[in-house]
Amino acid sequence: MAAGDTATWCATAERVPGEVRAAVTRLVDGARGDLAEVFYTHMLASPEAAVFLDHDVVHERLHSTMQRWLTELFTPFTADGAEAVIAHQRHIGEIHARTQVPVHLVVQGMRILKRRITEILQESALDPAAIVDAAQFAGDMLDLSLECMSEAFARSTERSVRTDEAYRLATATQNVAAERERQRAALLEWCQGVLFSLETREVPGPLAALASSEFGLWLAHKGVVMLGGGPELDSLTSSIERIDSILLPRLGTVGITPEIRRQLLSELQRELDALRFLLTTLFDRQQEFDAGRDHLTRLLNRRFLPAVLGHEVALHRTRSQLLAVILIDVDHFKHINDAHGHDAGDVALQQVATIVSDQVRAGDFVFRYGGDELLIVLVETTPEATRRIAEAIRAKVEHAELTLGAGSTARTTVSMGIAVSDGHPDPQRLVTRADAALLEAKAAGRNGWRTSG
Repeated sequence: MAAGDTATWCATAERVPGEVRAAVTRLVDGARGDLAEVFYTHMLASPEAAVFLDHDVVHERLHSTMQRWLTELFTPFTADGAEAVIAHQRHIGEIHARTQVPVHLVVQGMRILKRRITEILQESALDPAAIVDAAQFAGDMLDLSLECMSEAFARSTERSVRTDEAYRLATATQNVAAERERQRAALLEWCQGVLFSLETREVPGPLAALASSEFGLWLAHKGVVMLGGGPELDSLTSSIERIDSILLPRLGTVGITPEIRRQLLSELQRELDALRFLLTTLFDRQQEFDAGRDHLTRLLNRRFLPAVLGHEVALHRTRSQLLAVILIDVDHFKHINDAHGHDAGDVALQQVATIVSDQVRAGDFVFRYGGDELLIVLVETTPEATRRIAEAIRAKVEHAELTLGAGSTARTTVSMGIAVSDGHPDPQRLVTRADAALLEAKAAGRNGWRTSG
């Protein structure tokens, strides 16, 4: 029988005497704080597991969450109750998939819990025969939980892989020739800015990093997906790192001689020539085709949001850069449809989408999230910068006269909910928090934004 079958869970419980099950429930519940402490002490000591955990999150949230899970797992249940427990294990497995926790770490955690529960049972007043039954029962329940989690993990991961590939294809559907020219221009603009700074500044100091430029942000957050990876992309990334970590700091030092300055500028030129060649090579590999975008607004389709957020949260863990989500709702959009017709409403939404897209950077993402809802993913941002962008969007939409055709115009406003990453590894939580903030903005009278607490 499958681990997701309620009959399996009930049969597992019924294989041991009721008094033994009651003893396990009592002992596990009484030691749940100790069990959580042992589990997270071990996990935080593991460099691999520590990537997904930190002491603050563990002690503020995860410690108590695990205690509640242990109580739920070993509390006696009926067939109906088993369904709820099974659903919870699957939910945990889906969270593990979204946060990309390796399966072997989950298995390792279950082994830690199983060993500690066995020790608690052996230290109890139960007779030897009951201890054997109790240890078997506890182990079986943990195994069933792990099977449910693993099944949900595999299913969710498979969906994510398919979506990631579809997103890669949709990203490649952009006009490759136009995108290539935009990024060439962005690269040239950065280069001219550095040269101008070198010629005009009076005091030596840090120069603008290429990785933080419009081109650098686009490459890190969109180019890596659009261009499909490979050794050329690795070489391109390495070239940027050499420019930012070696050449620019040396060019910005005090007392540099004219001869060394010329040598460094020559090296910089060679790196940029190589970078442009690699970029052209990668762009030339892409084909121009048109699919995977919202047909009306030309924004990214909502189904690619998990792929984008998963990628950005992974970057957030390694770069310690904040990301943010802004969820946007066009206020009273139904009034435009009712007054002018759905075709006019489509035209109005297109114009709002254009206003929103114009306020973000090349490395950011804009999605059509629903009928009249848009969603922005801001990369490498700050809370202040996010609020500035939200306010700019609000003001631009409020003052825009939307052309609907046939001489008709309309005005509208938007409400927005903002959520800035707080270190939580589940990317869906950002969207949930932004949605809650959006509801607050609408309740406060619309034409404004609220930030998730």
